[in-house]
Amino acid sequence: MAELDLYQNSIKALKTHNLKVTKSRLEVLKILTESKKPLSHSDIMDKLDQSQNWDRVTIYRTLGEFEEKKIVKSLLSQDRVTYFELSDSLPDHAHFTCLKCGKMECLKPSEYEFQFKGNINQVKSIEILIKGICDDCR
Repeated sequence: MAELDLYQNSIKALKTHNLKVTKSRLEVLKILTESKKPLSHSDIMDKLDQSQNWDRVTIYRTLGEFEEKKIVKSLLSQDRVTYFELSDSLPDHAHFTCLKCGKMECLKPSEYEFQFKGNINQVKSIEILIKGICDDCR
């Protein structure tokens, strides 16, 4: 039942953004919706059903369209890999990237604290990337 709801919500999201409903768009949206962390193009390709013949360029184009329509936002890691997450996944939040393996994760607001001083009324978005070594690489 949850799978059906996910597809119905994905179809609704695509139509809301005036995008044609295609198999690749639905699958990419499903993968991003189910993910708890930002995913690279390679991560998304790995999660796609391997019995299907997915075109890498189509997936790149899909991600570009999603970014243009503000369905996803992109993040650039220290090794210049672009990661994607749903725009409405969390309010603006910090990300952690491992300097050894390159893995990127979302940080919960309870895991850090930042304070702005001065007038920040014109801020449209915040991107904070914290770099270090993850637990797996220690």
